[in-house]
Formats: sequence, C-alpha cells, structure tokens
Amino acid sequence: MPAADIDQLVAKVTAKPLRLLFYDTENTQIEIAGRVWSLRVDGYLPPGMVKQPKHLICWSGKFSDGQKVHSQVLTPKEAKAHDDSRITKGLARLLEQADYVVAHNGDSFDLKNVATRLLANGLPPLGDMQTIDTLKIARSSFNLESNKLDYLAQFLGFDKKVETSKGLWDRCFDGEPAALREMRDYNLYDSVLLEHVFHALKPYAKTLPRLVDAAEWRQEMCPYCGSTDRKKLKRDHRTNVNNFLRYRCQPCQRTYRGWQAIGSKKSGSVGL
Repeated sequence: MPAADIDQLVAKVTAKPLRLLFYDTENTQIEIAGRVWSLRVDGYLPPGMVKQPKHLICWSGKFSDGQKVHSQVLTPKEAKAHDDSRITKGLARLLEQADYVVAHNGDSFDLKNVATRLLANGLPPLGDMQTIDTLKIARSSFNLESNKLDYLAQFLGFDKKVETSKGLWDRCFDGEPAALREMRDYNLYDSVLLEHVFHALKPYAKTLPRLVDAAEWRQEMCPYCGSTDRKKLKRDHRTNVNNFLRYRCQPCQRTYRGWQAIGSKKSGSVGL
C-alpha cells in the first residue's frame, strides 16, 4: 500500500481535536471633548460629539495545537493616524483559521469590535464564527464573587493579569512607543491566561460544543478531548424516550453519554 494511502487510512481512524484560538483584543477609548469608553456615561452623549471612534491597539492569539502566541500592535505612526487596518486584517486572517474562537466576553465585546473595525476599514467580513465565551461559562455554571478573567485566574490558582502603568491607554492613543510595547506585553499574557482558565473550567461547564472531529464509526471516545480512557457511571442519562449510558473521561473529567440508547446495537458517544 502506498504511503499516502496509509496516511489517509490512519487519519480516518484517529480522533482529530478541533483547533481552538484563544484570543484577546485591546482597544482605544472614544475621543469626544475628552476620552470615554462608551457614549452611555452620565446619561447618553449624542453621537455627534464623537471626534474619533474607538479602534484596535493590539491583539494576541494562541492556537490550542501550538505554543506560539501570535500578536500585532499598532506602530506609533499608525496609532497617531488611528489606522488599525493592518492589524485588523491580521486578526481576521487568524480567526478564520480556527474551528472555534475562544475569548472572555468575546461574543459581546471582542468579536463585535473586530466586525466593526472590518466594516470601518472596508475589509471583508468574518465568516460564520463558532465561538466559546468563558464569561458565559462562568456565569452559567458557577456563582462566583466575580466573573472577570483576572479574578477567575487567581481563584483557580493561576497568576494574575499583568499590571499596567498609569494612563497607558491614553499614551497608546497618542502613539507613544513605550506605551505600545507595554500594551503588547499586557495583551500577550491575557491569551495565555485565557487558555489556562478555559481548561480549568471545562470539566465543570454546563454546556460545551463537541471539540473532537470524529465520524460516527469512531465515536467511542470523549467528544471533548478524544480520549478513550473513560469510566462508566452508575446513573444513566434519561430522556423522555430512552436511557443512555453515561461516562466520565479520565483525562479531561468531562461527562458524556453513549450515542445510542441502551439496547441498541449501534455504539458511540455524545456530549451532555
């Protein structure tokens, strides 16, 4: 058998973890007479007062199948001109390479901001992004004192977020080279911290999408990590029609049920 055919056969019987991108963005404030994060400050400021809309300062992203943290930051010239077209295009290109994009408050903040900057710069829109939002996981699964990424990280025993110097966002807005470098370093670690927090929350999350690409005939595996090392649980999963066997994955500790009802001749697994 040719080597290429052997490679294709191996690929068909091997679980393929989906590619996750852990990413974070940093944005400027809105410039009016001063600078604010939102027009909804002390009431509502009319849009006509906006002198300069918010835009990207930098972004960072790390794929689940690699160690490199990708990043782009505005140059001082770009910052002074409020031109984020280069880094917006770079981030969109990275997002398109992921099966799922993961961010903290990404659905309401980061992804919408990216879409806004693509629109503003006349760049092609993102395709249909499949997302995982760790803020939504925290809010729906737990009753923590705070759901901020920094609090979650420290609660889970990880390092806290990198501290920033006074007036950093204002200095980045003005294109100060040292401030842009500091912002990049701050942003880089957020993506690394986000990945740690996601994996710590994953076993406890109420709902997660399937994270392993597997055909029906190789479904006897954890749908979240692809492992076949599992333990059968005593309690079955019950629906209004059938009962299903329940398992706990030993490596990732997620629970899942069998694909087919008890008594069926077919087998497999699906997430709960």
